[in-house]
Amino acid sequence: MKHKLIALMAAGAGVAAPPLWAQTVSTLDAVVVTANRIQEAKREISSNVTIIDSEDIKASTAATVADLVVQQGFNVVTTGDTSNVQIRGFGNLSMTNEYENTVLMLLNGRRTGIVNLALAGLANVERVEIIRGPSAVQYGSSAMGGVINIITKRGSEKPLVSLELGLGSDSLTREKLALSGAKNGFDFSLGATNYRRGDVTAKDGERWYHTGVKHNTAVNLDVGYTFNKNQRVGLSHYYGDVKSVLTGTGLRPYVTNTPGRSYQHHDKHSENTALSYTGNTPDKRFDWSASYAFGSYNQKFDYWAPPPPRYDNKLDTRFFNAQGGYNGSMFSVSAGLDHYKYEARPDSMTTNKWTMEDLGVYATGKLRLLNERLIFSAGLRHDSYTNKGNTLSSSKDSHTTGSVGVSYLPLDWLKLRANYAEGFKMPSAAQIAGGATAWSVTLPNSSLSPEKSKTYEIGADVHWRQVNASLTYFHSGWKNKILSQMVASGTYQNQNLDAATLAGLEGSVSADVGKMFQQAWTLKPYLGFTWLETRENRDATRIVPISPKTLPNTPEWMGNYGVDYAHPAYKIKSRIGANYYGSRYTQDWDTGRGWIKHRGGTVVNLSLEKQLADLNSLSGTLTLRTEINNLFDSANEMYWNYPGPGRNFYVGLRYDYR
Repeated sequence: MKHKLIALMAAGAGVAAPPLWAQTVSTLDAVVVTANRIQEAKREISSNVTIIDSEDIKASTAATVADLVVQQGFNVVTTGDTSNVQIRGFGNLSMTNEYENTVLMLLNGRRTGIVNLALAGLANVERVEIIRGPSAVQYGSSAMGGVINIITKRGSEKPLVSLELGLGSDSLTREKLALSGAKNGFDFSLGATNYRRGDVTAKDGERWYHTGVKHNTAVNLDVGYTFNKNQRVGLSHYYGDVKSVLTGTGLRPYVTNTPGRSYQHHDKHSENTALSYTGNTPDKRFDWSASYAFGSYNQKFDYWAPPPPRYDNKLDTRFFNAQGGYNGSMFSVSAGLDHYKYEARPDSMTTNKWTMEDLGVYATGKLRLLNERLIFSAGLRHDSYTNKGNTLSSSKDSHTTGSVGVSYLPLDWLKLRANYAEGFKMPSAAQIAGGATAWSVTLPNSSLSPEKSKTYEIGADVHWRQVNASLTYFHSGWKNKILSQMVASGTYQNQNLDAATLAGLEGSVSADVGKMFQQAWTLKPYLGFTWLETRENRDATRIVPISPKTLPNTPEWMGNYGVDYAHPAYKIKSRIGANYYGSRYTQDWDTGRGWIKHRGGTVVNLSLEKQLADLNSLSGTLTLRTEINNLFDSANEMYWNYPGPGRNFYVGLRYDYR
């Protein structure tokens, strides 16, 4: 009788009545653009992909992409105004430049020259796609560990206006603005964020002087014109600037934590402008694109005060890409060309001037069999690069990388996958040439080889009713890691390490309990983790003396877990989420203990949004947003010498045009 009554009610309403879980779109059908630089369904990708969508961004307490990635369970180290990320143990945690890193950060698919996630705001970010593992076939050097692609919103016919103002602990103030729209073929999208914060209050209310941020400003602008329905020309501009005051000698021992201690003024500024053209045939069988981007990254700071000698590091960047493809029902192929150039200008403390250039050609393809349930993929890329400098004779080399993968969907809700991919990072001109500063000398090393990696992974993705889960085993062999080594007092040299191995498991699971029981409200617990079962350094004479076979600053465990809740009738959304980071070996620069085993910890964050009013006269809504970060006042020391904030709060009001 109950089933008959439901059927009669649905028939009376003139609609069918499938259960709510059957009405949702499978996450396996989510569109991904980063894996192969084209739009494709996640179901066809053979590597492990994390998609942080707009709902995840709204639910988080993140102010920057760095905060967002931390809350997704990745290892992010924030030292003052700089945030660097590790993926599967790859990633330089002390470098903010792109060309010497092994994790690549993109903005709408293009390089910007930086990897500092603290410079990326979230005002108009549509989603963040993270490819775990090498993507050198598609993107070339520096993509050994993975790729983080920040994708901003594009204007649509429905205009968007959103403005948020708020304040919080440690004299925090935050502003966020998003505007977008489209008409008569033109579209635009603008996102701007800014925040400032005083010195950090760490665990138990302890004040840490000279840790404040004077301002952190990020702006993304995208303007385009679409003609003939499927051809678009666009202009994008990114601006990031952060100013801060930091201690000059580290934060420990306690005597350094005083108002009168020496400090540094920092200014990090990045700009990047891109011109683009994309098109496709009406049936979308053929597509093509081209883009040219240019920009700069300047890093300035005073070493101590008073008097402050000025360090001014300037980098100009140029990037070009052209790509075309064929998309058939049975097979598809895409081919392209990359050219990128980095040019360092002399600063006030060194006379080094150098350039790095790379020309890469690549091709990727897919073959779909068994009614598109069995998908084979492969790719090949060849890079030719040149390093030049006023203290360096021209150095040329080339490198070829490949990848193969397979995805199999025996059931609509299950994907099995396997992937093999190679990665590389060319040595930079600065690493080869060496140089001198006011406090040290780096000897040249013309025999530096490129870093290389080979990664195997197998995994499975599940979307069953309202349950989403993923599990992946990965194994990476890493050769020729470039590391600065002390060869004498005050004298260093960049050298290749013999080899390293990184292997382990990564997984995630979430379930929407509300939709399982056909409720309008959402209750979604989630869990994610990365376990580095192997993080072995095979060059046993170097790096960590107290554990010579372990890679430094690489935690064994990283994890995130929590619960999302939303109730449309009460117009409320909430998330409580925890981030766990395990122990790792790191250096204590201040107390003279040398290498230490730094313990792990857990940080819990809470966010809550409540719509306060429907402003009919202003065609919008007013929403209250509150956040409590580090809810249980953990020590929150992700990296030795740099304590994170203790328990802190944020309260903001947001207006959204509707």
